[in-house]
Amino acid sequence: MSSIHTSTSTPRASRISPLRTRRARAVLAGVAVLVALPVLAACSAGNSPEVYNIKPDNGEGQSGYMYISNVWVVQDQTTGNAEVIGQVANTDPTATNSNTLTSVTVNGVPATIVPPADTSQLAYGVQVSSSSVTIPGLKSVQFGETGQPELDVANADVTAGSNTNVVYTFSGGQTVTVAAIVEPNTGQWSTYNPNGPNSTSSASASATGTATATASGTAKATGTAKATGTASSTASSSVGTTATSTATGSASPSATR
Repeated sequence: MSSIHTSTSTPRASRISPLRTRRARAVLAGVAVLVALPVLAACSAGNSPEVYNIKPDNGEGQSGYMYISNVWVVQDQTTGNAEVIGQVANTDPTATNSNTLTSVTVNGVPATIVPPADTSQLAYGVQVSSSSVTIPGLKSVQFGETGQPELDVANADVTAGSNTNVVYTFSGGQTVTVAAIVEPNTGQWSTYNPNGPNSTSSASASATGTATATASGTAKATGTAKATGTASSTASSSVGTTATSTATGSASPSATR
């Protein structure tokens, strides 16, 4: 007698975990672009490499070698401020051919470029300042992600659930207009901060302290006179406190014949 063994898969083993979050999908799309770049450097034809056929979740556009994808606008419904997230890639196969992003507007309102506090996660050669972002060939920037620059818009004239135009301008004269969906910073978008890393108000206080001391001494006839003076001052500042200062002075004259 022989027995036939059949294998069955458990629901846990056969389950496929989807990429549920927008951040995971954005990272996957970014990886796909960066993996494709070296290959396209060797086999791309003209100015239309196959990387442009990769369809992102949302807003995308291109001008020459500059490819923009996964663009969303995340808005704080209370303050009205917004943040532009998404990838800007330079697909030029020559690494030394950099291009500089000089401005971004959302529905006509300019965005502020906020450099990351820690630049160690920027792609090699990428340079970020408060006025521009320079991207070498075959490199990209993931705006809004950890360790990447931010594009913040104060009092953005946008409405959650609608589309808005995001215009990217580069130093070479190219402009790229992307239609992006506006989302509130809740749920899967709650990790983004439309109010910017420097928006938190902080209290400050200043204090000054001065101290003066004078000393004098005189002596008549032939002799010498000595005078000493000491002064000390202290100042401390904190929220709700003021500075204090103290001064002491002493003088001791002496005369000898």
